[in-house]
Parts: sequence; structure tokens; C-alpha cells
Amino acid sequence: MNGDLGITILASVFTLGLVVIVHELGHFLFCKLFGVYVKTFSVGMGPKLLVRRWGETEYALSLIPFGGYVKMAGEGMMEEIQDTGTLDQRKYPLGTEAGNRERAGVDADIPADRKFLNKPSWQRFLVFVAGPLFNLVLAYVIYTGLYLHEGVPLNPVTEIGTVTAGSPADRAGLLPGDVFVSVAGQPVDDWYAMLDRLGEAAGLNGAATTIRPVEVEVRRDAAIVRTEVLLAREPQTGEWQLGCDAHDNLVGRVQRSGPADRLGLQRGDRIVELDGAPVRSHRQVLEIVQASAGRPLAIAWERDGQTLRGSVTPEAFEILPDSTVGRIHYEKLQESRNLGLREALVFGHRQTWHTTSQTAAELARWVKERMGLDSVGGPIRIAQVAGEMARWGFDRLLVFIAFFSVNLFLLNLLPIPVLDGGHVLFLVLEVLRGKPVDERVQGIATQLGLIILLLFMTVVLVQDGVRVFAG
Repeated sequence: MNGDLGITILASVFTLGLVVIVHELGHFLFCKLFGVYVKTFSVGMGPKLLVRRWGETEYALSLIPFGGYVKMAGEGMMEEIQDTGTLDQRKYPLGTEAGNRERAGVDADIPADRKFLNKPSWQRFLVFVAGPLFNLVLAYVIYTGLYLHEGVPLNPVTEIGTVTAGSPADRAGLLPGDVFVSVAGQPVDDWYAMLDRLGEAAGLNGAATTIRPVEVEVRRDAAIVRTEVLLAREPQTGEWQLGCDAHDNLVGRVQRSGPADRLGLQRGDRIVELDGAPVRSHRQVLEIVQASAGRPLAIAWERDGQTLRGSVTPEAFEILPDSTVGRIHYEKLQESRNLGLREALVFGHRQTWHTTSQTAAELARWVKERMGLDSVGGPIRIAQVAGEMARWGFDRLLVFIAFFSVNLFLLNLLPIPVLDGGHVLFLVLEVLRGKPVDERVQGIATQLGLIILLLFMTVVLVQDGVRVFAG
């Protein structure tokens, strides 16, 4: 088996397996907490491949790996939908008087107080939302663990590489080669810390709308130059911009088997020329590479005082339908600052919230702008990204798993029958009406939701295949 293909398969199985197991474990543990009788805990859907019974519960590995389920006694129509084998054993449809009697006979040995629909509404609500919440917790645990293990990234330079004409940095008289010494009277030795201090001093890290000028000191040749910087917000995004980049054209991590790796780039190399133009920042390298997918680029880099030259062809990477950028798959050189457990917990929370809010915003934009299904990735795309992240390193695969887990948290809470959010919707209607929604209505809505979900997955899967085999 090809090495990269093997990595992709293992990474995708690990990714899907972990998020599905954690999701279903949430439902399962809350069932056990409230004394609900669990018939089956399945990783995967459809026909069961491996089955083992421990105690009252059957644990199964099923054929279709995209999902799983926890089958509870007294769950109603979902018992029929989850286990295809049960449908063949039923003589009468569920929801009819005869069907209900038949089901009661099958579950006659299970105490009434252990059946799901006999539990209080607040317990059923927690069982429904536990799966998505466990996905969110998984993301938080991963982010916190990575911060604890790797620390927070530092960009260990304060030298300016490039200055954008007309930007706040340009209006303040800053020049390429200037080295930031202090911001608002505080010394700085890291580009990220410099930007954080600059935004804080300007009053832009909170909800304030007034931007204050900030005094900065830079070393220019042998002299210290003082000037004031008045930051500006980007009209479209609302984010503030300084308008200069760090002199950070040093190579950091290189992806295994990528164009940069095949070229021979190593950690610590400094890229000084690309496509015939001198470069002084990572951003300059990105701009040239992204605009040159599939086109060979002449490249020069420095290593141990020597200048090496070669040619690299950026690989095309799709970011939107009919929109690709070039990538050579390396990262700029960064260092890190170690964190204690308390700090790691705080940073993990911030990153989880950031990922969740950004993903929710993208989902809302997808709905608002009525973006087509061609902008959605399916199982093949997930496998591709998982494999790509694994080739960067196991830590990057974990970052992708956290991102993917947040996506599942949000998607599963959508009020669509067959998803957890659909169950919550029926439960809310039950509380408002004072009685459950008719079981046959729930069953029809759930089956329609399942059909729509399967059609959606089929379309996305076909699109994935077209992208792979046509590209």
C-alpha cells in the first residue's frame, strides 16, 4: 500500500472513530446515569459486523462508519429506524394499536421505569444533547492538552519585513528593517506579543470603538526612533490592521512528501527569493505561492551562510468551488512558551469558543447566502484533510479532530428530524402541548429526515469522488 494512502486511511478511521465513539458515549453515559435500559451501543450504522454483549447491552461495530447510535428501550419509532433487523421481525407497524401491543410484548421483561419515554422530559433532554456536548468537550480536551504539551506559539522576531503603502505603519513612518523595541512603554521581543500589546494600548481588544494612538519605539540602524501609530479597522471584516509584516521568511515545519519536502527545504532555512523576486516575509511567500498553482517557481534560500537554488511547483488546493490556491506545504518558523495547567485550561477554552463561533458564523453564512452543496465536503474530503494533517504530524491531526468535533456539535443540534436537534424539537413541542407528538408523525418526519440526510450524503459523496478522480 502506498505510504501516503495508508496514512490517509488510518488518519480518517481514527478521526471518524474517535468523534463517533465520544458522541455516542455521551448518550450512553447519560442513559446509564438516569437508569435507561440500553439495548445496543453501535459504532457505525447498518448491518452489524462485530457484536459482543456485556451485561444488558449489546456492543456492535457496524458496516457504515459514518455515524452510530444508542438504542434505548421504550424509545419509540427510533428503535425501528436504528435497527434494520427489527423491522423484519415486526408484524404490525409501530404507532398502531396492534404495533404498540406487539412492542410491549417484546419489551415485557424490561421494567417500565427503565424505558426512555417514561423518563422525565428534562432527563430525556439531557440524553439527547449529551452526544453533541461530548463532542464539544472532546474539542476542549484536545485544545487544552495541546496547549499544555506544546505551549502557545511565539514568532521570535520584531523586525519589520515589509510595509504596505498607505497603511497605519506607513503613515507612522515605519520602514522595512526597523525592529520594534517597545510598545506603549513596554518592551517586546515577539511579534505576536507586540500585536497584542498594540491592540490593547489602542483600546481595540475589548468592545471600545475609539482607537487611541500608541507610541512605539523601533531600532533603526544604531538609533532608537519614536513614533505614534494610529491603527485602522478593515471595513469588510472589522478587524484592525497595522499594515506591516514580520521579517519571518524562515522555514519551520515541513510537511512529509509535500513540494517543500521534495525540494529539500529544512527547518531554519530562510527563503530569500521566489519567482525572481526578493522576499522578506512569510506573507510575501504565501502570496506568490498561492497565485502559482501548478506553475514551477524558481526559489532561492539560505542555509548556514550558503545560498541554495532550485525549482518548486505549488500543488493546487481547493478552498472554494472553482477556486484553488497553490501550496508547497511548509510553515514559518515559530517557537513556543510553556503553559501551566491553569493557563492551558484558559487557552483551551478560548480556542474552543473561537472555533465554535467561527464555525457557527460560517454555517450561518452558508444558509444566508444559499451556497450550493458543491461548497460542502463529505467523507472523502474529510479523509483527505485528515491524511494531510497526519502528514504534518499527530498534533495537527488532533487539531483537525477538534475542529471536526465542533462541527458535529453544531450540526447535530440543528432542528432536523433524525438528528439530536430534531429529537429536542419534538421534546419541546411535547412540553408546550402537554402531550407527546403523535408517534406516527414523529416516525414519518424522522424517516423523511433520514431520507433527506442520505440523499445529501450521497450527493456530497459523489461530488467528493468527482473532485478526486477528475482532479
